[in-house]
Amino acid sequence: MNPSKQFDPDPFSLAAGAAVVAAALVTLLPAPALAWIWPEHRDIAAAAVNDLPAGERKTLDAMWGDAQKIGGKQVCTKLVDPGSQPTTRYGDWDGVCVDFASFPALAADHSCSADELWADVSKEQWAVKVVWVAARTKERLAKSESPAQHEDVWSLSHLAMQYVDPRYLTRAEGNNAHFLVPRGPVEKRETLDGYLDRVLLPTTEINATGLYTEYHMLALRLAALYHAAPAAEKGELARRSLVAEGVALHFLEDSFSSGHYAAIWGGPAWAKGTHDYYSTIGLTTMTWRGDLFASHGDANMTEQDMKVAAVTVKRSLAQMASAAEGRMPLASRELSPAEKEIEKLDFCKAEFLPAPPADLVARSATTMILQDTPVPAGGKDEIHPPRARADMGPFIGAISGYSLGTALGGYDSWSNARIRSEFEIGARVGLGLEGLLTRSMDGQIWLQAELVSGPVQLDLGCSTCTPYPLASGKRTDPAVPRVNSRTALKLSLRMPFYVVPFDLLILAPVLMFADPQAATSVVFASAAGGLLPFERKWETDLGTFQFMAGREVGFTLWGFTGHTNQFIYTPTTSSADVKLINYDSLELDFPVFEYIPPRVFATTLSLAAQFQLGFNVEIPMNVAYNDGSGSFSLGPSWNIYLRFRLDARKYFGGSAD
Repeated sequence: MNPSKQFDPDPFSLAAGAAVVAAALVTLLPAPALAWIWPEHRDIAAAAVNDLPAGERKTLDAMWGDAQKIGGKQVCTKLVDPGSQPTTRYGDWDGVCVDFASFPALAADHSCSADELWADVSKEQWAVKVVWVAARTKERLAKSESPAQHEDVWSLSHLAMQYVDPRYLTRAEGNNAHFLVPRGPVEKRETLDGYLDRVLLPTTEINATGLYTEYHMLALRLAALYHAAPAAEKGELARRSLVAEGVALHFLEDSFSSGHYAAIWGGPAWAKGTHDYYSTIGLTTMTWRGDLFASHGDANMTEQDMKVAAVTVKRSLAQMASAAEGRMPLASRELSPAEKEIEKLDFCKAEFLPAPPADLVARSATTMILQDTPVPAGGKDEIHPPRARADMGPFIGAISGYSLGTALGGYDSWSNARIRSEFEIGARVGLGLEGLLTRSMDGQIWLQAELVSGPVQLDLGCSTCTPYPLASGKRTDPAVPRVNSRTALKLSLRMPFYVVPFDLLILAPVLMFADPQAATSVVFASAAGGLLPFERKWETDLGTFQFMAGREVGFTLWGFTGHTNQFIYTPTTSSADVKLINYDSLELDFPVFEYIPPRVFATTLSLAAQFQLGFNVEIPMNVAYNDGSGSFSLGPSWNIYLRFRLDARKYFGGSAD
């Protein structure tokens, strides 16, 4: 057995993860909104390649064969290869490879430049691991039987991808390269040529349409050079042309995702929420050719969505094959400085596109392809589809709840058992991350102050209690209860953790200064459950379930605020011996398991019901006789409870614009 495999577990089993770095850091992070997930990107490209006419397919096969000789064993031997949909166990990498159909999936989401894409494909072992994760994701999505299961698989796939590719969740959060620039005002009757002129301006933010245009033009030029090159140079030119087209196709395919032609703009919460909303329900628009068009988005692609996108991708590939056959009148000179700049572009970090090359033939060919892409929605100053907000960002909230449990021990006996109930009402302020990646996230960070009130606690049984004029010393008379009714202030804190609860208080400043990239990465991963898979939220049709030990702790200050607590001590059956005991106590509260039914979230308001199973321990302090005659010992008391709570939040940032 390869020793490395012993320490390289299946990422789906591990469920990946890391930690939230700090609330201050999180508020600065834009939410990553990736387009089609890997299996969807590859399915579109594979369908397009497989549907090419025989002559054009033969040309691309020849180009791929030349490039494959340079790339080595990680590069598949076929454009669409079974090795890129492996059925092997995790760790058996000999049968896994990266084919051309995977290039649009690998580009941009897993690489930031054309050179990096090829380096990943040919040299980085994590590239074949990503291929394996994508194949498992496709299988699991196909087997999901409900929207909740689908969402859970989608969430888990992000964790698995992050595990094998640590930069996965940080590449897409630097700019809006994956999205379309909003269309112009309706009254201006903007044409595709006019739109292209605008999105290619050096002052326009980097965008998917512009990136497809520039990289497809580059791919055509390189393919034309491949046609005229001597045999010794063909392999390198084939490689560069195929890589450039792979990058171009990623952004062309993004254009067909409804979450991306919905014209995302605004703050991170609104952009992410709108993206996710239309990716799920779909959005109707028109193509630039004037045909009615509708599609879904990320992780929700239908067979029809795939077929429609594949037709346009096929036309793009056919153009490249034509250029490689010498059938397009493209310039035969070496690449211009502008074209070389495009080839070296870091599209994860760039804010603006480099100037497009002045190649009318390549520009005209690209425009023909874009005729069949959807017209994006209007911007914030135009008529646009309704906006949605992700359940994330800073908030204030109110809670109320009721707990019922069984208390054990303490209060002058280790053997007493009693019913304990408690009412709570309070307020909290925090940072919600439930919508950061998918709706299955749990990166809540909040502080809560509440007023808790409990009625008297009477014994269910007590075999060793001190005497009282009832059988076995049990206290069943509300006038002389085991615990009096009382009210106190409770403070609670909730935050994710990496290895042990609250370790982020140390890790946060270290990560922020030592490795900001790692800090950003662990924010997204830990929002999905932390280092161990046991803490991940499980999405079902009935709601979400989560093992959450260590994520939330409460401190109830019995007697420290308000009236002093008193315990009635009855050492004998004589009323003359009854004494009052004054005490304070600190109670530590630890919820362990949480269930949340399907919750309501609309724009900036969130309302959820919660059920928590947990325990607390009450530790008496400052225990003494009321008359000052000395100290006394009450002993700790334990409580196992079921809590019902209503959680209402108001997120800051109320405007969609």
